[in-house]
Formats: sequence, C-alpha cells, structure tokens
Amino acid sequence: PLICTLPPTCNPPFNKPTKLASSAELERHYGLFHAHVCSVKGCGAVFPDTRFLELHLTECHDSLTQVRRERGQKTVRALTCITVF
Repeated sequence: PLICTLPPTCNPPFNKPTKLASSAELERHYGLFHAHVCSVKGCGAVFPDTRFLELHLTECHDSLTQVRRERGQKTVRALTCITVF
C-alpha cells in the first residue's frame, strides 16, 4: 500500500497519514487534498479547484483588498477566511 504524509491533511503529528491502495487512488487523493492548498504560512486551507484557491487568496490574504475594505470600498466576499477540509 501507498502512504501519504503530505501537509496539510496527512502529515503527523496533527493528522494521520493516509493509506492508499493504488496509484490511481493516490492521484485522486492528491487532487482533492494537496493540489489546491493555500501557501500562506499558518493557513493551509484546502480547496477543490484553482478558482476557489485564488478567491481565498484575494479575500483573505491580499493586502490591496484589505486596504480597499478599510477605505470603505466594496469588495466581493465570495469566501469566508476559514480552513476548508
């Protein structure tokens, strides 16, 4: 069997490694839990596709978006800034 220990969902000590039966299962697992992960230190949110990851980065980690909100300008709030597993 194959064992995944990649962050953020399969790495010890906070998460259990994931056992996978085949390389096809590994590819599916990687696509769901490791392909679209927020790289901002301390975040590690996981998203189903690139579009949601990009929205998250803009809404939660983009300094220009934060400045616009502080100035009272409207911004699109498509996602809340939480970790999605």
